[in-house]
Amino acid sequence: MTSPNEIEWLIFIPDIGGTLEKRMSVRELHIKEIAKHIDSGLFQMGGATLHSPPKDGKLNISGSAIIARANSVEEVLEVLKQDIYYRSGVWDFDKIQIHPDDAV
Repeated sequence: MTSPNEIEWLIFIPDIGGTLEKRMSVRELHIKEIAKHIDSGLFQMGGATLHSPPKDGKLNISGSAIIARANSVEEVLEVLKQDIYYRSGVWDFDKIQIHPDDAV
């Protein structure tokens, strides 16, 4: 449910180096868990960020990018900290970037 006070947030979360195998092992759970946030309208878009374009069908994943709609950055952080990528130590939360966005 959206409210008039919600704004868009552009979020970049790098992965901790050497966690690709861990990321892939919890990916299905990540997708299952975020479904409710997509359905609620909190997450508008999301996916892996890459170090470089895919080559030979292989993704060189560097982290995650998300567009969220929420009333505050604290609301976004609360949800992200429940994600399996955070809980399992894939995301480098010390380097997270969250910016208010005004996309059209």
